[in-house]
Amino acid sequence: MAPLTEESLYEELTTLIRQLYHKGEADEIVETFQATLAANPTADARYGILTHWVDFYRLRKYRRDRQRRRPTYRERTTPCVACGYPVSHRHHVYDLATHGEHTQTVQLCANCHELQHLLYNALINESDYSQKLVNHMMYSGRVAPATFDQLLLWCRQTIAYEASKGWVSADKAGDEWVELRLHWSEFRRQSGAKS
Repeated sequence: MAPLTEESLYEELTTLIRQLYHKGEADEIVETFQATLAANPTADARYGILTHWVDFYRLRKYRRDRQRRRPTYRERTTPCVACGYPVSHRHHVYDLATHGEHTQTVQLCANCHELQHLLYNALINESDYSQKLVNHMMYSGRVAPATFDQLLLWCRQTIAYEASKGWVSADKAGDEWVELRLHWSEFRRQSGAKS
């Protein structure tokens, strides 16, 4: 990849500033950069200033874009779609840290939300801690098997999507991996015997 020119860096810098600030404030910041660049006669000095500040504003834009929006009252009072509890959180189907704020969400109560993340960590990150917690909840008798089925289905759909993009290994959405990590058939056998 060819190095960026001074002109392209300046253009990116002004674009980032105008995306991050209101017009009056953005104009003032751009004017300050114009004066600073004009005061530096060497191309290397101007290039160094531009690369530093472009990196700074890229990071600021990245952080702003990754911030969560506050849930609405309606979202909070929507029942959990997994267990029916009357209040819920907004669970981002695709990782918020990686993909930023998006509309692919489901409403889950605090317990189901935590369980969803634990299932994902047990399967994708191979977290033994998450696996132990999931197994504890599976055999506690306090979470309905249908809730586990629903949460695991969503988790596997997320993993399948991520695998289709090449972000994770495709075998982590398979039956064999779920069985190895969660002993799912044993849970289904025991939960079927109880009902």
